[in-house]
Amino acid sequence: MKDTAKGVRPCAGRVPAFWCALLCTGVLLAASGCRTNPVTGGTDLMLISPEQELGMGDGYHPSIIFMYDGEYLDADLKRYLGAIAMRLHANTHRPGMRTDFTLVNSSVVNAFAIPGHVYATRGFVSGIENEAQFAAVMAHELGHVAAGHTARQMTRQTLMSLGLGVTGTALGEGGRSALVLGQAGAALLNLSYSREMEHQADRVGTYYMALSGWDPREALSMQRLLSRLAGRKETVLDKYLSTHPPTNERLAEIRSVIDEKQLLTSGLIQGDGIYAGRWNRRMAAVRAVNEAFEPYDRGSKELAGRDYDEALRAAEQAIGMRADQAPFHRLRGDALLGLDRLAGAEAAYWQALRIDRRHVPANIGLGQVAYERDEFAEAERQFASAAHGFPASALAQYGLGLSRYSQQKYAESIPPLENAAEAAPSDPDLLYVLAECYDRTGKRAEAYRAYIAALNAGLTGDRRRRALQRARVLQPVAAP
Repeated sequence: MKDTAKGVRPCAGRVPAFWCALLCTGVLLAASGCRTNPVTGGTDLMLISPEQELGMGDGYHPSIIFMYDGEYLDADLKRYLGAIAMRLHANTHRPGMRTDFTLVNSSVVNAFAIPGHVYATRGFVSGIENEAQFAAVMAHELGHVAAGHTARQMTRQTLMSLGLGVTGTALGEGGRSALVLGQAGAALLNLSYSREMEHQADRVGTYYMALSGWDPREALSMQRLLSRLAGRKETVLDKYLSTHPPTNERLAEIRSVIDEKQLLTSGLIQGDGIYAGRWNRRMAAVRAVNEAFEPYDRGSKELAGRDYDEALRAAEQAIGMRADQAPFHRLRGDALLGLDRLAGAEAAYWQALRIDRRHVPANIGLGQVAYERDEFAEAERQFASAAHGFPASALAQYGLGLSRYSQQKYAESIPPLENAAEAAPSDPDLLYVLAECYDRTGKRAEAYRAYIAALNAGLTGDRRRRALQRARVLQPVAAP
């Protein structure tokens, strides 16, 4: 029943056929293609193929999970929500694209999709009122993927990287915050959508939810609810909200597609189309868990501010309310680590892993504990496990590189240290260690550049003197 372009406005930035043909002949874009957009029927320039779209989505996926505190462990709830998302996906313009659903364990109010994956947060699902509202948001996010918005933003980033020679994103001046998020996380945060893209996703999403049996008028109530939630809940994407259309514009778009496609009189709606009772029964347990996350969220802010005593008190309050949540024990471990109580931190991290063996932030903590004890082989093992499960964590990459460096595994240290340096290019100590690894493995030109970068970043003490000495020795080799 889907019609491709009728009633759906083309998205901004559509490439005219002449220019698309011209660009597609360029040497730089030899691997790119011009594809028909299944939603608009127009032609879009893409630097990535559908297979590459999925590959990039799969590459981001594990890091997304732990940027949002891991997966929420409730198999029945995941099946219920996933069934809704997959029913919607079957009615998109790209139903053949492999897609799955993940519920992530964050109080941040958010839902989003990338090629191959669609996500919602615990804080989001527990705050909405009925099944149709959830369907409205999932359909909107699937609409972004179906219309190629996500792929086009990835393409735009690729063009910017090619044009500027950018290989990483600086997130800070060498601090822990930069290392925690990492390059892939920064890239994800930059995938914001234009206002016209948002309008198009509103229109096709409303259509998808009606095709799937839900009352499309709940897309209107969801927009009003999101407007209220945005005023109360801070999200990691707040700085991008300026690109989103005002609520009244979005409501007008939704009403127009309901009228144009006669969605209320087409016989598509199943049952009452809303299913509030079923939804609220399913949400009772997760809403109870949310109460315990209030002290956890507070403790996470105290930890970021290095008030480790307050963070520990908040973690223990959360554990007292719900001892079955891995992030609570990991927060306790982080606070104890900050207080140099290594044995207690180690026990807390292991408890987090007993609850969720895939909670790799606990592996990062165990790596830090082992490193502090000069147990470098164990530190390497834990950081390697974390880097495998959470590739975007530059802290895991840095720890892996440092633990290998401390065992004089200089060549093996270079790849993870390079990954960390892409995320934190102004950390002088990281750059110095990377320079030494280059130096000790005969990479003289790379060593010279890394020593100079470390000096320019503010390297001090004995390391500064050593870097100046080695830079003077290596400079003639590095010169043209």
